[in-house]
Amino acid sequence: MRKAVIPVLFVFSLSANAQEKKAADTTKTTDIQEVVVTSLGIKRQARSLTYSSQQIGGDELTEVKTPNLLNSINGKVSNVQINRTNGVGSSVRVIMRGNKSVNNAQPLYVIDGIPIINGTGKSADIGQYSNMPDPGDVLSSINPDDIESINFLKGASASALYGSAGGNGAILITTRKGRAGKSSIAYSSSFTVERAYSLPKLQHSYLSYDPSISGQQPGQAVDSWGAKGASKDYLKDFLQTGTTWVNSLSFQSGNERSTSYFSIGNTTNKGVVPMSYFDQYNVSFRNSSKFLDDKLTLDANFIGSLQESKNRQTPGASFSPLTSLYWLPRGVDFDQYGPNNYFYLDKTRFLPAQNWWEVNPDGSFKGNPVTQNPYWILNRNPVTVSNKNTYGALSLSYQINPWLTARVRGNYSWNISDSQRDIAAFSAPSLLANGINGRILKNTYENSSTYGDVLLIGSPKISESISLDFTVGGSINTTRNKIGQIDNAYLANPNLFTLNNLQWNVNRAPGDGYHNTYTNMKKQVQSVFASASVGYKNMFYVDMTFRNDWDSTLALTGRTGFDYESVGANAILSSIFKLPEVINFWKVRGSYATVGLGLPTNITNAMVEYNKGYVYGVDAGTLVYPKSSFATGAGFEALLPKPELNKTFEAGTELRLLNNKLNFDITYYNSNTSNQLLETTIPSNLGGLFPGSYYINAGKIRNTGFESSLSYKIFDSERFGWTATVNASANKNKIVELFPSRLPIPEEQLFSLAGGGDYTRLKLGGSFGDLYGIKFKRDDQGRVLVNEKGVPLAEGTPSYLGNPNPKFIMGFNNSFNIGKLGISFLIDGKFGGKVLSLTEKANDLYGVSQATADARDAGGVAIPNAVYAPGTPNAGQAYTGLTNAKDYYKAVGTTEGFGKGIDEAYLYSATTVRLRQASVSYTFDLNSKYLRNATVSLVGTNLFFFYKKAPFDPEQVSGNTPGGVGVDSFGLPVTRSIGLSLKANF
Repeated sequence: MRKAVIPVLFVFSLSANAQEKKAADTTKTTDIQEVVVTSLGIKRQARSLTYSSQQIGGDELTEVKTPNLLNSINGKVSNVQINRTNGVGSSVRVIMRGNKSVNNAQPLYVIDGIPIINGTGKSADIGQYSNMPDPGDVLSSINPDDIESINFLKGASASALYGSAGGNGAILITTRKGRAGKSSIAYSSSFTVERAYSLPKLQHSYLSYDPSISGQQPGQAVDSWGAKGASKDYLKDFLQTGTTWVNSLSFQSGNERSTSYFSIGNTTNKGVVPMSYFDQYNVSFRNSSKFLDDKLTLDANFIGSLQESKNRQTPGASFSPLTSLYWLPRGVDFDQYGPNNYFYLDKTRFLPAQNWWEVNPDGSFKGNPVTQNPYWILNRNPVTVSNKNTYGALSLSYQINPWLTARVRGNYSWNISDSQRDIAAFSAPSLLANGINGRILKNTYENSSTYGDVLLIGSPKISESISLDFTVGGSINTTRNKIGQIDNAYLANPNLFTLNNLQWNVNRAPGDGYHNTYTNMKKQVQSVFASASVGYKNMFYVDMTFRNDWDSTLALTGRTGFDYESVGANAILSSIFKLPEVINFWKVRGSYATVGLGLPTNITNAMVEYNKGYVYGVDAGTLVYPKSSFATGAGFEALLPKPELNKTFEAGTELRLLNNKLNFDITYYNSNTSNQLLETTIPSNLGGLFPGSYYINAGKIRNTGFESSLSYKIFDSERFGWTATVNASANKNKIVELFPSRLPIPEEQLFSLAGGGDYTRLKLGGSFGDLYGIKFKRDDQGRVLVNEKGVPLAEGTPSYLGNPNPKFIMGFNNSFNIGKLGISFLIDGKFGGKVLSLTEKANDLYGVSQATADARDAGGVAIPNAVYAPGTPNAGQAYTGLTNAKDYYKAVGTTEGFGKGIDEAYLYSATTVRLRQASVSYTFDLNSKYLRNATVSLVGTNLFFFYKKAPFDPEQVSGNTPGGVGVDSFGLPVTRSIGLSLKANF
């Protein structure tokens, strides 16, 4: 197969799994007879698959590098929604075929056929007072150069053999290994520079005071509703040019009996915010050896990484240096509070004290919420994140006879995330939580997983017409989670941020920092499974799988396990009928699967009174009891905890035309996930169920949609090649059922999603992630009601605003080769949805946004379709005047959080179309004694938007949580990166 100079993104699902070939070749498969790798690392013929999958080769991941390899996939795989969190090294939120679960909608990650736990620390939420950043995940620590290919199994049928862990689909990662007969060294390096753009539009034409009035001066007021005047834009000077340097060195060698691959890598990032950095070191080793006349194969793999970061951006206003500059009263000279003058020596305590315009002479702060000197935040309120990840796997495979193989495998993965924020004395009192010597916030999350399985894999020859592939086996998967959280504002010695400097036996005030929780959780799943694929004359195939899991999370529920099945069939129409020559291959397929999902670890302890105190652990010596319990009384058996159940149907077709130049794949799917674990309050007695807070298994979430991919080799020669690829998908999500009809819970009852800060909620008939907030008060005709001054009125209770998830996603990739010159670019768009900006809401309140200046210049704010409210002198009459800008923005804007201001004024379209990445490369074939070839590339990511109406990037989220989507809470600005990369093969 001829190698392309520029790897072509593979978008054709069923033929995309050839993981035994070189990465550049795996992106496009033209031989439908090829053996592919599927669930559990089992090899199958591509033509026999009855479900949709999609793969990209490793070269696609490294063509334009990003520190987290999953960010490189955005726009390249249909119906995979990827959301970034804040900064380099942060985790990535991946949703395939829509949100399915209120507890866990993330896919399963698999390395070389064996599942791993993509462990993370405590995810940040969208609250204004968040105090810790997103800590990152295991996938963010894997070196993209170590990846041979990534395969996306998006449906339950494809991942059914992985059991409950694969209920949301699976992402199969195949790592590189050495090649027989070759000893080589490869070095790659990329250096990019990043600049923030698409910043909030701020005004610098109105001051915070009136110079013409005697006694007024900068810094007296916390907002900027003063006189006309010019002020300096300090934000652009504060943000710096970031840099990212990624280096990787790999060695591989081998013969027919043994191959080895070893690599080391390093990523160093200096962020766009001063004093923020990220360092990562990677190591990877894989060996494959054969023994006993090549019947016994040993495959061993190790991956390890160390990460250190400082001052990763935290959502919310409390610890954001950018917010302090957004809200800086216009006219205040920020230069006098710069990096060399952000503190002074307090002569009473001989400690550094904060130098800031908002600090009064008595040490009190003026604003609410307060801001701090950005350099004080970075130096005296720093946050550090330290992550360590290790993964080791061993596989033994013995070929019993030509058609039967036994395999024993196991892996161990361990990761720990340690985050700590130090809050020095003389910080804002609200952040010190009644402490005077400082405060420590520390989160430690340690996750480990031990997995082992035994497989018997066979392909006996039944007859010339009938083929059979089967797998039977069993597995044990044990996970452990140790969580420690410390919050202490009682330091014995000021500004000494060590654990042995903390005091616990002190008299405490309500609301102060005083927590020391520790939780140790263990979960085990024991499983048996089987699969079979029967084919007839290479024209018809039927797939069947069965799996039963015994899950420890179901302890005390009266049941110990659950089973699920899948069945699929396909027909190769091009083999059955004589079709026109233009059609090279045509297949139709369909499948149905039921997959379960266990409960959160330890939660069923709440069913037994004696065990309740051990559900969450101990806090500073005090047992922590759960807020909610289970309905265990007679007659409420239907409400007892049970596994989630995902029932999925999918059907699709695959076409190859014009000598395999044109490839097309389309899939329709319908999934229903029931038995969601919800937490709700029962307000009144219900036949023996007393009022209180309960966990209830109910709710059904439906996702329907399609995903398609089209790839066309427009030109295909060594002198000039052009391949265009389009991915397109749409998903519709609906909450079909929320709470059981037998419970007296109103249909309008809302359920808050974790991490959503009350803004994202579920409601019967709505969609996952719906945004709720305060809207304009309107009359029966939908007209906005204003008071006698023309100031709009607000509704008293939150209501539905919109949904942030895109209705349609499309990626358009083009790859050209002109001799040895390669050019590629990727445009992707997400269409539909609404997002909310808390940043703009606060900026308007303080009069620092450009919108407030424009309104003042225009003489006020025009409110379309408005009438005077009842009770005003002109009640019912149309309001056509201009509302005083300050009065208007003081009404709609706020910094007080959920339920204040008017959120509807800050809704924006979530639609974006961007140039995601581009590269221009040239390959030098040197064929010297030591250097075989080298490729030099000019690369760029997130270069610009063709279309964006929101004042922030709707793709960015605060944390990897179910509810953390669609709300901008003072997040990191969009960054554009441009740089050079080098790949050399020795």
